[in-house]
Amino acid sequence: MFDFSESFEAGVPVGGEETVALAERIFSGADAWLKTRLGMEARPQQTNMALAAARAFADASALLFEAGTGVGKSLAYLIPGLIFAKLSGKKFVVSTLTIPLQEQILKKDLALCRKLFERVPALERFGGFKVALMLGKHNYLCGTRLAQALRRHEGIFDGSDGSDSARELRLIRDWAAQPGCTGLREHLPQRVSDEVWESVNADSSACSRRHCFPDTCFYQRARAAIGEADIVVVNHHLLFSLVGAGAAPQGDETGILYPNDFAVIDEAHSVPDVATSYFGTEISSAGVQRLLARVASAFKKGGVLAPFQSAENRTLVANARVAAEDFFSDLRFRFLEKSSTFRFRERDWAQNVCEMPLGRLETKLKQIAQLESRPQPKDEIGDFAKRIEAARLAVRECLELRDAPEKVYWATLSRSRARTVTLCGKPIDVAPQLAETLFSRKTAVVLSSATLTDGKSMARFRKSCGADLGAGTALSLRENSPFDYEANMEIFIAKNLPEPDRRDGSLDTARIEEICAHCIGAMLAGGTLILCTSHEICRALAAGLRERLRGTRREILVQGEEHSRQELVRRFIRDGNAVLVGTSSFWTGVDVPGAALSQLVVTRLPFANPKEPLVEARGEWIRENGGSPFFEMSLPDAVLQFRQGIGRLIRKSDDRGRLVLLDSRLLSKPYGKRFLGALPHGNWRVFSPESFREEIPPFRG
Repeated sequence: MFDFSESFEAGVPVGGEETVALAERIFSGADAWLKTRLGMEARPQQTNMALAAARAFADASALLFEAGTGVGKSLAYLIPGLIFAKLSGKKFVVSTLTIPLQEQILKKDLALCRKLFERVPALERFGGFKVALMLGKHNYLCGTRLAQALRRHEGIFDGSDGSDSARELRLIRDWAAQPGCTGLREHLPQRVSDEVWESVNADSSACSRRHCFPDTCFYQRARAAIGEADIVVVNHHLLFSLVGAGAAPQGDETGILYPNDFAVIDEAHSVPDVATSYFGTEISSAGVQRLLARVASAFKKGGVLAPFQSAENRTLVANARVAAEDFFSDLRFRFLEKSSTFRFRERDWAQNVCEMPLGRLETKLKQIAQLESRPQPKDEIGDFAKRIEAARLAVRECLELRDAPEKVYWATLSRSRARTVTLCGKPIDVAPQLAETLFSRKTAVVLSSATLTDGKSMARFRKSCGADLGAGTALSLRENSPFDYEANMEIFIAKNLPEPDRRDGSLDTARIEEICAHCIGAMLAGGTLILCTSHEICRALAAGLRERLRGTRREILVQGEEHSRQELVRRFIRDGNAVLVGTSSFWTGVDVPGAALSQLVVTRLPFANPKEPLVEARGEWIRENGGSPFFEMSLPDAVLQFRQGIGRLIRKSDDRGRLVLLDSRLLSKPYGKRFLGALPHGNWRVFSPESFREEIPPFRG
């Protein structure tokens, strides 16, 4: 995380009315500067959004804005936001969910903003705006910690785990010495182990302004750049992890992330889910063992705890590691043998064998920190103690179900070979916390997305994000996409296909495989994205398609196999006619303009699993308050996710594509009308399982 202990000077000039006036001149009318100086087409929807954003900045108010694909929402908030930032002296925070949008803003949109400002004399004063990308501390190399590790690497990196840690450390040293090195782990020329990176990254109390300086530490350099920036680009996960950890301005001080800032949160449909992750408790078996392994390594020769090495201290670490292993192994055996998820309803569901061993090690480390006279080792040892204390308290909270019934607690078992067990405690309703952190800060906040409504109403999103609980009234506006969907998108809907099993949600994929294989073969050019709602369906469907499409020279890419999400999308774009089968994260944030994504197949409507602990608990809460979980939560959430999914197909005005919907509940159930109403146009065609080969013709794009 970033350290926000350093305050930022609040700007005096307001500049709101001037921002609105300039936004009108840039976006409105036949002689709008955006058109005459950059040659960009006039979009009434973009103009309306830009003026609404400018007014929100000027009034320090909240705005929820749904902007359909193609509106040009990034420029609509960036241009007035940059102007207001320079006029007011306030820092402009832009938060996104996905890496592609973040890269688009940093590499394309801000360059267009700068070009506009440079080409219009009245805007030249804004052209020198400074930009900074904010990443979590663990992403950065700390020069001070690297120097320490190099001095003591013989003691820490002895290769006992079978890896060549000393070689990896030398690789980092040589990379850091190169001109233009960013110090970001993702830019390393080769992968290094987590153990080595954790010993040199900035995520430690040893990396601070007391010990590190911008000329020697990449994190401090990045932090200094952020302090000077007019606009800071961040992702939702870091934003809410910082806010959840108390990094935001406190008390009556205005601002969301910095004192006196203002913010745009793009891809805002994901805000309630992301915030839930960071406004709760989470601890894993892998995380605890990794932390204790770092403490054990620090007691070795050359480590920060080496001067205090003793049989007693080694025993304390060993006891803590054994206790943690016993606790999580017992949890896995008792609760996760039959299912990968278990919800806890009664407190003290297991004996807390971690409390005393972790507590004793924590106490010893605090005593050692007091004895240590050197400032930097003292901070690093104190950091170990704080992290062990946090782990101990997290386990205790989950055992006690401390904040129930406002929180729901459960355990999960990962699908990976490591079989990691994770304990979670999450708020059932995150709206009150979001209302406090976003809508009661006396500053402007704009939440934007292509999908904030269920096609008609924004009521569900307003409620879940806390907009109706904030100190002020949040304005809701909507602009539809300017694209001609009826001309550019064919829509086919299946009738009389088997519905998912009501008992366990399983789906017979045999007929779906057959239809998908035909649809893929009917694409004379371009690729196909198939959206599923579970990993089981995803894997089964992919396996069947590989058999049916053998010899067709189409690569079948599958989520959850060997490649990351980013790599799967990269390969999908590169191949141009591949088939990508995905679930969960592929319903949103996938941006593949052009022919590489010419067909989208939705296998079933994206209703959340009602047995997932958080969904189940929220349904119980709604029912206890006299409501209907299906109509107040399940249905609107599914429609919003459905809109996100089908939004993957047409990304540019000249894109053409085919949408195939394989869930017959669209036609057979009364609630199907809600999904049909969310389609981009109503000129869809129905096909049957018996005659789909004749009813779904070849697609030429």
